[in-house]
Amino acid sequence: MIGVGAMIGAGIFVLTGSAVGRAGPAALLAFGLNGILTLFTALSYAELASSIPEAGGGYAYMKKVMPNSIAFISGWMLWFAYVVACALYARGFGSYFVEFLNTYTHPIGAAFETVLTHGGTVALFTLLIGVLFLAVNIVGTHATGKTENVITLAKIAILAVFIVFGLIAVFRNPSAAVVNYRPFLPNGFSGILAAMGLIFIAFEGYDLIATVSEEVQDPRRNIPRAILLSLGITLAIYMTVVFTMIGATPSVGGVPTWQALGQAGERGIIEAAKAFMPRFGVVLILGGGVFATLSALNATVMASSRVAFAMGRDWMLPNRLSRLHAVRKTPVLAITVTGALFLGIAVALPLETIGSASSLLFLLTFMLVNIALIVYRRRSEPSTEGFRVPLFPLTPVLGTVTTAGLAVFLMANDRAAGIMAVVWIAVGFIVFRVFFRNRVRIADVPRVIETPSLLDLRKTKRYRTLVPISHPGRIEGLIRMASGVAKVSRGDVIALRVLELPDVTSYEEGEEFIDEAQTVLASARRLTLKAGIPFSSVVRVGRTIGPEIVAVAKEQRCDLILLGYKADEEVLENSIIHHVVTKQPCDVAVLRAFDGQAGPFRKVLLPLGGKEVHDRLKSRIVHALAAAGPVDLTFLTVIQAAAGPATKRHAEETLRNAANIYAMQQAAVVVVADDDVPGAILKAAEDADLVILGMRDEPWLRSFFFGPLAHQVAGRLGCPTLLTKTYSQDKSRLKRVLPW
Repeated sequence: MIGVGAMIGAGIFVLTGSAVGRAGPAALLAFGLNGILTLFTALSYAELASSIPEAGGGYAYMKKVMPNSIAFISGWMLWFAYVVACALYARGFGSYFVEFLNTYTHPIGAAFETVLTHGGTVALFTLLIGVLFLAVNIVGTHATGKTENVITLAKIAILAVFIVFGLIAVFRNPSAAVVNYRPFLPNGFSGILAAMGLIFIAFEGYDLIATVSEEVQDPRRNIPRAILLSLGITLAIYMTVVFTMIGATPSVGGVPTWQALGQAGERGIIEAAKAFMPRFGVVLILGGGVFATLSALNATVMASSRVAFAMGRDWMLPNRLSRLHAVRKTPVLAITVTGALFLGIAVALPLETIGSASSLLFLLTFMLVNIALIVYRRRSEPSTEGFRVPLFPLTPVLGTVTTAGLAVFLMANDRAAGIMAVVWIAVGFIVFRVFFRNRVRIADVPRVIETPSLLDLRKTKRYRTLVPISHPGRIEGLIRMASGVAKVSRGDVIALRVLELPDVTSYEEGEEFIDEAQTVLASARRLTLKAGIPFSSVVRVGRTIGPEIVAVAKEQRCDLILLGYKADEEVLENSIIHHVVTKQPCDVAVLRAFDGQAGPFRKVLLPLGGKEVHDRLKSRIVHALAAAGPVDLTFLTVIQAAAGPATKRHAEETLRNAANIYAMQQAAVVVVADDDVPGAILKAAEDADLVILGMRDEPWLRSFFFGPLAHQVAGRLGCPTLLTKTYSQDKSRLKRVLPW
């Protein structure tokens, strides 16, 4: 979704008309050739992202394999490429919004153009939307992953409607469509190359997938698949849009369709929609163009400011660019400088020049990425893990030659764009040599900081308990419980502290919080070692805590995750616990304790039902409690109020069987006849100091209306509660996805 959402942006809405004007009907071939050309670079990105799964994309790879001067120039070009892309999207929004005003609120549009002229009105709305999104990025507001998915699907749906109406028009009048495609090469092969250079930015986007490599599960497998799938999906959509746009738009006044679409420029797709779609279709395309430019602008403002931020952190640009706002945690200066650059370009230059300049800089950056892969392969040991580019080194060589060749042609064909690129690169070399050559300090802080003992623990097959610590006040209760489990299981304890960073903040910024995290973990270490249990710790830097906990549990092959939460908190509302429970890679236990109630626990109530008599996790916890001192354990089951003596005897036998299985024959067994199961458990727990409840996959309808039984009871208990969820490898793939 990241790749498809970034590529299906303003490029297809804003630049298609101009591309058709340059290449004629052969614009269809230009899109196809661009897809093949960019595939070489996409494969290079796939291997680098698979081998170096770190945030930063192309700039991050350059830092690792190239000299500082080349790394600087790559970052310098990438920053400006994103800046110019921001200008393109802001200018595209201005054009589409003014078209919308003129079409559907003509008096308002006319009033603006009377005062400011058409160009002035476009510039005004370009500036307004640019300032708005700069403010949004400074404040730190960002769309969630689900929202971005909805935006992407909406853009695809709009283009799908356009394609359907276009295909209907083509099949109704195929002879006219054939005429529209003659001559196929009105401007020769040079026209195809000109169109390819202009629209190359429409294929920029899959590289953004590489920038989130650190936040993806199994990046060695999923990042290459995502890059290649997003490129294939986008190319199919582009080709179909261009085919229908040319074939279904009738010529007017003897002017060939391709010329008319080219003359319309950024409004080309709108004119096509007017020709073969109902009125609502034109509204859709206008809305889609506005929608696409807004989402693309938001993404590129963030991406461009991140590049400047990262270069400032590495002292390749002024270090002030890496400073974060004290409250917002956003790089205000990096965003502001980026904004000043792209707003000036958006207002001062023609849209086609902006598009060509952005494409040119991305071509040069992609050329360096292909070279980086060749250097990386030559310097590193061959690995069988992750994605490997086929036909190496032919593939990256072809990627280097084709991107460089198209860049040279584009520089010669669009002198304004070429001058912009050459001047920017020349200024970059001067700036680096004069100001930053001797000041570079590449920041390279690892995401995971491990104690040395953790490496030794990996060589053993001990029972491993992971204890994520979010609040220092809950350390004692969690560590006491984890140490007890480790003691009876001959296992060890791993304490985890996750440093949660905002999306706009680089992972390296977590360095300033590491000392505080180590201080918190030191308390856990003292408690664990006092109990004579092997201990290790992990500091994890991530975007969201829940997925990081699950990832560490998988990496360290943990057998149990022991979480804690506040007594006054509803467990269902805790997103961290909800994620860990629904995505559990092993057994999970959640301790709800009040302040000052860290144990030891002596009066323990264990309600059982169904298959829980064979629950290995509960058995392990009960023995851990008993190992710490005498435990008054009570097994409880609740049967229907109308149940007969035979049912009660069977329930008692079941509990006695459970006591034998748990090796706790001295435990009391209690059978309560009551239709109010939560109420019966609450009453029985009045004199207990710990209640152990199992979280089961209950029928979804019951869970939706009433909540799982354990959650109903836990929030109303006046004593500490331990919620448990045993991991089952037999759980269906559907249930792993759906929380019920």
